[in-house]
Amino acid sequence: MGGRIVDPDLSRLWLRRDIEPMKRDPGAYQRLGIRLRSVDFPVLIVEMRWGGEKILLHVEADDYDYRPVRGWWVDEDDRPLPRGRVPVGNGFQQAPNPYGQEASWLCFEGWREYHDHQSHQGAPRHAVRGAEKHRLPGILVQLQSDIGKPGVSAP
Repeated sequence: MGGRIVDPDLSRLWLRRDIEPMKRDPGAYQRLGIRLRSVDFPVLIVEMRWGGEKILLHVEADDYDYRPVRGWWVDEDDRPLPRGRVPVGNGFQQAPNPYGQEASWLCFEGWREYHDHQSHQGAPRHAVRGAEKHRLPGILVQLQSDIGKPGVSAP
């Protein structure tokens, strides 16, 4: 990223600001199927609904002051879920992620893998990150909506 030094204190501050609505009114997010299970900067564990089941999402916001979050589906012990147990289709990827980890990844606006991909180099994320839909609660709400759409299934 051109030698930019990311500021962990600023990342922590922006993340705290962005998840404040989720902490202030957790019921509003739970009605949508989203529950913030834990926050230990830079990692959040988010519970989401997929069909009639819950699924956990590991979210990393290590460079949140400059780069989008990244995330993958995990079990209760924060280990990546195997391919057969993750949503697939419409941007939900089950192949190992672009960072070389054996974990699923998310190809959606607001997620690091999406913005790092050569096919998605339109507006840079830092130019749009102030919009509600590009802040963490907004991208989680969109992800929860997308996980329930036709074409998303288990392999």
